[in-house]
Amino acid sequence: MNTLAIIVPIYNRLDVSRRGLGYLQSAVATFLSERGKDYDVKLIVVDDASPDGSAAWISEHMPDVRLIETEGNLWWSGAINRGISWALQHLENLSALILQNDDVLLEADWLLRLVECAERHPESLVGCATSIDENNARISYGGRMLNRWFATETMLNQNVPRKNFKPGYVSESFDLYGRGIYIPIEAIKATGLINYDAFRHRGDLDIPLRAKKAGFRLLVSYDAIVYELPEHSFALDSKKNISITEAYKALTDFRSSYNIKYIFHYSRIATHSPLQFTVFFTSNLFYNLRRVIWRLSRRMFIRTAA
Repeated sequence: MNTLAIIVPIYNRLDVSRRGLGYLQSAVATFLSERGKDYDVKLIVVDDASPDGSAAWISEHMPDVRLIETEGNLWWSGAINRGISWALQHLENLSALILQNDDVLLEADWLLRLVECAERHPESLVGCATSIDENNARISYGGRMLNRWFATETMLNQNVPRKNFKPGYVSESFDLYGRGIYIPIEAIKATGLINYDAFRHRGDLDIPLRAKKAGFRLLVSYDAIVYELPEHSFALDSKKNISITEAYKALTDFRSSYNIKYIFHYSRIATHSPLQFTVFFTSNLFYNLRRVIWRLSRRMFIRTAA
C-alpha cells in the first residue's frame, strides 16, 4: 500500500486553518472511500508556534492529524521542510508528498482527482488550477509559461470558463505554485528539501523548478480545482496603489513576489547557464520593477487628481 503525505503549514489564523483543514479532511475521507485499498494518507500540519491556540485546538478536535509544533521562526518554507523531513523519516511506502495551504476551499473529490491525474502522468509534478471563491466559474490560475531567456509571462487560460475544459485536461507549466502540488517521492530524492536560505517564503517554486531540471514534467490539473481566498495573501502583492514606503517594502520584504533577492534566486534555478541567467534575471527584474513603479504611479496620479 502506498502512502501519501499532505503537508500544511499554519500560523496564527485559527479560523482560517480550521476551515481549510476541514476541507482537507473531507477530501481525504472521500479519497480513502474510493482508494483506501491502494493508499494510506497522512495529514501533517506544521504549526510554527502560533500564539492563538491553533495547536491546542487541532490536538483536541483533529486527533488523526499529525501535528508538528515548531519554534516560531521557520516561515512557510521551513515549516514545509520540517513536514517533509518527518514524512521521510516516519512513513513507510511513501509514494508522494502534497503541499497545500490552509487558506483554500476544496471540493470533496479534490484529492481523488489530483491523484488520478498524477497516476495518468508518471514522472510529473502536478499542481492545481485555481478559481477565486467569489467567481468560481472561471479559471484564475491555470499554469503559466515564461520565455526561457527573456522571462516574458503568459498566464494560461486565465478567466476562461471552467466548463470549456474536458475532464482530464492538463496544461504544461513553467513552474508550479503551492496551492496543491503533488510531488512524487522520486522528485524529492532528486532535489532534496526547499533551499531555505534562498526561499524562506515562496519555496513552493523551488522544488518544481529543480525537479524540471532533473527531467520531471510540471503539469496543472484542471480537475483538481482549488478555490483561492486572496484576502489572505501577502497584502502588497495584490494592492493596486502603493506608496513609496510600500514600494520599497515590496522590493525588499522576503514575503513579496517582487523581492529582488527572490527574483535573483528564482532566475538562478530557472536557467541553465551564466549567460541565460544574466539575460533572464535582468529581464525578470525589469518586468517586476515596472509593475511596482506602475502601482506607485497610480497612487501618485490619484492623489494629484484629487
